[in-house]
Amino acid sequence: MKKILFIFILFSICLSLFAAEKNKKTDESVVAYRNAIEAMDAQDYGKALKYSEDAILYRRQRIENQINTVKNSLSAKRVQAAGDRFEPVLAVLENRKEYETAGIINYYLKKKGKDYFEDSITNLLIYLENSTAFPEAHKLIGDIYKLEGEYQFAEEYYLMALDKADVLDIPDEKYEILYMLADISRLEGDFPKMEIRLLNILSEDINYKDSALKRAMTGTISNNKNDSMEKFFNLYRADSYNSINAYNQLAEYYYNAKKLDKALDFSCLAAITSFTRIIEIITSRNSTYEYEGLASFFQEASMYDDVIEWGSRISAWKSFNILAKYAAEKGSNNFSKALLRVIARYTPEVYWQRDAVLQLENMGN
Repeated sequence: MKKILFIFILFSICLSLFAAEKNKKTDESVVAYRNAIEAMDAQDYGKALKYSEDAILYRRQRIENQINTVKNSLSAKRVQAAGDRFEPVLAVLENRKEYETAGIINYYLKKKGKDYFEDSITNLLIYLENSTAFPEAHKLIGDIYKLEGEYQFAEEYYLMALDKADVLDIPDEKYEILYMLADISRLEGDFPKMEIRLLNILSEDINYKDSALKRAMTGTISNNKNDSMEKFFNLYRADSYNSINAYNQLAEYYYNAKKLDKALDFSCLAAITSFTRIIEIITSRNSTYEYEGLASFFQEASMYDDVIEWGSRISAWKSFNILAKYAAEKGSNNFSKALLRVIARYTPEVYWQRDAVLQLENMGN
């Protein structure tokens, strides 16, 4: 009897998992979204737009069907009596052979984990209600309109994507949307709005909010001793990696607005955060590496093509040069020259090497 019961339970579980897997494989919204990305890569923006719109429609239909299926099953008295926790509810659903509903629940448990929903069916339903949107597809439509110069439409779709950022499969994609909105303001020449949007990116940034850190960094620079530069990179670390590009843009914005103190604050954050991230990558790949100075740091970083590419894309290498420039304009020539000499010899990008050489020449080396 126990053997028969075990086989029955195993069969029920398999059916439930099969339903969850089937649910995943037949997701037309994901297929349409992938097609949209492929069309985007091929620069066929008409197809990309059509597939993105299809993805949004399919996602809404799919999630609404799932909500109705789950709610219908939960309305049964026996299921309600099982409470709100997943295990008892799933046990009753499998006993009642409601494999489709069990499959939907298991699919999202596999995707997000029980802890995400705090072991609550009610929370899963709330999540599903919010998941009828497809923010990744809205963002892609925004990208298309941005490329075509239709900034108003692009902004509308980015804002729609941002409104549902909590259901993004990759949460950090929220920052990309915020950067796109800031870039639209820049393209439209609305620099005060660009400033606000860049600052919004930093709304949860603990390093940006750390006044003591910023005072300490600028204090080390203003000491302007022969060893100030090496002390700076020995003493400070910051790990708000999604903020690097915003730091750089705000540093240049405030520099152009003749607000040099703010420009120096942001250039410090940009350089030290870029430095911290690259150190983290290097040490994860080379267990014997220990930081011994900025020159050897640049030499080690130069060994990794993906690190060089990342630094170019995120303006990491640039951050060291603008830090040197703004430090010099604040009168910290010793700090600036020491940094520029290292950059001129060892930074992985030729452009910023040349920039460092020019800065040194203008300072009389």
